[in-house]
Amino acid sequence: GGLMKKIYLILALLLLTVFTYAETSGENGFQMLRIVTGADLAAQGGTGSLYSRSAFGFLQNAAANLITRNQVISMTQNYWIFDTKLNSMAYSNGKGKTSFSIAYRYLDYGKIDNRDEVGTIIGEFHPLDLSLSVNFAYRINPDHYVGITANGIYEKIDTSSSLGASFDLGYIYLTNVKNLKLTAALKHLGKTSKMNAEEIDLPVTAEFSLADDFQINSVILFSEIKAVKYFDDDRLRAVAGVGIRPVEKLDLRLGYKFNYDSEDISFGIGVNLNKINIDYTYIPFKYEINDVHMVGINYIF
Repeated sequence: GGLMKKIYLILALLLLTVFTYAETSGENGFQMLRIVTGADLAAQGGTGSLYSRSAFGFLQNAAANLITRNQVISMTQNYWIFDTKLNSMAYSNGKGKTSFSIAYRYLDYGKIDNRDEVGTIIGEFHPLDLSLSVNFAYRINPDHYVGITANGIYEKIDTSSSLGASFDLGYIYLTNVKNLKLTAALKHLGKTSKMNAEEIDLPVTAEFSLADDFQINSVILFSEIKAVKYFDDDRLRAVAGVGIRPVEKLDLRLGYKFNYDSEDISFGIGVNLNKINIDYTYIPFKYEINDVHMVGINYIF
């Protein structure tokens, strides 16, 4: 019908935006936006947002929290590479036809020595990235879900800083094949102030995925395969993730990233205790970069 035509037109326009997005020559900034927030999602390589018990799903796809329909507060502590720490918190309230979510992300690089030309330490600086996000998702009809996230972003390095806004768009289609869902996302579109008179390029990303879940006896399996395109390089990346729930109280997770620089496999475990879920994720990095550990906790109302 007319609605389907409208949806396909919107998708076609989105794709056109994706393929004509001009190559820019500024400095790459705000890479924090690409770090997967939410321990359960990171364990699956950035997939699994449609089955997540956390509030962070919308950072993967802006329409995701409408599918999960949780009212939940989530916190994640991410001990990331090079001794940096990423601290995140989110709240989500999904009500069937609409959902509303908010989150903050804070990437702390720790203190870094400031050296002069000859290498003498003349002080220290404390770089940081901060992001505040507000998300709204809407069910157009029982099969089509859309969402938009607005992010206020701030990055500081030594004495220079940049402030900006970015937007994420998400779309989910519930196909008529049993439980199969198709998703599309366009993330980190926006503008920031210059840093040291340099234009900052946001890490614009397009994603398409297929997600499915099925039950074998009492064991539930969740799976998602995702194609990922970064606009600042020519590579096509892919991610596959799987979640296994052998019993209601336990989740086992596995992810694999194809064609990424320094990461491939990831593992996670989740324990579900009525209103509280606790998640742990382990991500080994290549090239002697230290491994990543994440701990997450969700409180479901």
